Amino acid sequence: MAHPYADLLRDRHVRVLWAGLALSAVGGELYRVGAIWLATEAAGANAALLVTAQSAAILVVSLFGGPLAERFPRGPFLIATDLASAAACLAVVVSALSGGLDLPTLVVASVLLSAFGGLARPVFLSSLPALVGPERIRAVNGLFDGVVRVAQAAGPFLAAAALAAIPAVHLLSANAASFLVSAAAILTLGRRLEPTAVAPSASRPDLLRRLARGVHAANACPGVWAALLATAVRGGAYALGFTVAVPLLFAQSEGAGGLGAVALVFGAAAAAELLAGPVLVLGEPRRPLRRQFEGYVMIGLSLALVGAAAALPHSSRLPAMVAAAALMGVANAVAGLQMMTFFAARLASDDHAAVLRLRLVLVISAMMAASAMGPLFLRALGPATTTIGCGLLAAAGGLAGALSRPSRTLGPGFKPS
Repeated sequence: MAHPYADLLRDRHVRVLWAGLALSAVGGELYRVGAIWLATEAAGANAALLVTAQSAAILVVSLFGGPLAERFPRGPFLIATDLASAAACLAVVVSALSGGLDLPTLVVASVLLSAFGGLARPVFLSSLPALVGPERIRAVNGLFDGVVRVAQAAGPFLAAAALAAIPAVHLLSANAASFLVSAAAILTLGRRLEPTAVAPSASRPDLLRRLARGVHAANACPGVWAALLATAVRGGAYALGFTVAVPLLFAQSEGAGGLGAVALVFGAAAAAELLAGPVLVLGEPRRPLRRQFEGYVMIGLSLALVGAAAALPHSSRLPAMVAAAALMGVANAVAGLQMMTFFAARLASDDHAAVLRLRLVLVISAMMAASAMGPLFLRALGPATTTIGCGLLAAAGGLAGALSRPSRTLGPGFKPS
C-alpha cells in the first residue's frame, strides 16, 4: 500500500498548497532564529521580553480575532494576512538599510508577524478537512504538520549559513518573499478551502458568544480541556526553557559554538520531529488521547535533560544537548499529531477553529507569563537550571493529563470504549 502522504500529493491542489506552506515555513524559521539571536546579543536575559511581546500580540488576536476572521471567506483572508506579513518584513528591511536595525524595530516587526500568524493559523488548519475530505483528516494533518517540521529542522542551519554571508536583516527579506509565495499558492485554490456547509445568517451568534465559542466547544467535548491545559504548560516551559534559555546559554559561554551550536540543538529537535511524524501517522494507539499526554511527559523530561547536559564537560556538552533535543522532537511529534487529530475528529469546522484559537490563548498566556518572568529566573538560576525546572514542570502537566478520565477511556478514533 502507498503511504497516505503519497496519495495526498497526487492531488495538484494539495501539492501547490503544501509547497507554498513549505517556503513560508522556512522563511518564518529564518526570521525566528535570527531575531532571537539578535535580541540575545543586544539585550542578554532581557531577550525574553521579545517573546513576551510576540506572545501578547498572539493573545490579543486569539481573544478578539476570531469574530473578525469569521467575517471573510477563508482563502482571501489567508492571502491578505500573507501580504500584510510580507509588507511588515519589507518595511523593517527598508528601515534597516536606511538607518540601522534596533531592538524596538525588531520587537514591532515580531509583534506584527505574530499577530498576523495568530489570525491565520487557526483558519488554515480548520480549512484542511474541506480540501481533502473527512476520511483523510489524520493523513493531511500529518502531511502539513510535517512540512512545518522540515522548516524547523532546516531553518536554524540555513539561518546560520546565511548570516555568514549576508546581513541579518536580509533574513527578513527571505521571509517576505516566502509570504508572497504562500499567498500565490492559496490564490490558486479558489474556494476549495471554504467549508461545505455554512450556517444560515439568521442563526449567527452574537459577538460575545462568538468570542466564547471555543470555551463552549471545549466544555462539550470530554478531554479537550485536559489537552489544552497540558499544551499550555508545555508552551510556557518550552518558550523560556528552550527558545530563550538555550541561545542565552551559548551566548554566555565563550567557545561554545555561538549561533552554529544553537542551530544544532534547535535543528536536532525539529529534524527528529520531522522524521518521527511519517512513522507515527501509519498507526493509531489503542488509547490515543493517553498517548498524547505520554508525549507531553516525554517532552518535559527531554527538556530537563537538555538543561542537565549543560553541566557536562565542554567536549560532550553539545552532543548530549543535541541528543536530548532530538528525543524531545520525537515527543513533540507524538503529542502534536494526536492533539490535532483529536480536535479534527471530534469538533465541527467552526468549533475546531474556535478551539484552536482557545488553545492559542492558553498557550500564549503561558508563554507570555513565563517569558515575562524570564529575566528574573535566568539571572537568579542561570539558563541551565531554568531549563531543567521548565522541563520538570512540563512533565508534571503531561502526567496530570495522562491520569484524567478521558485519557483512560477514549479508544480508537477518540471514541468512548
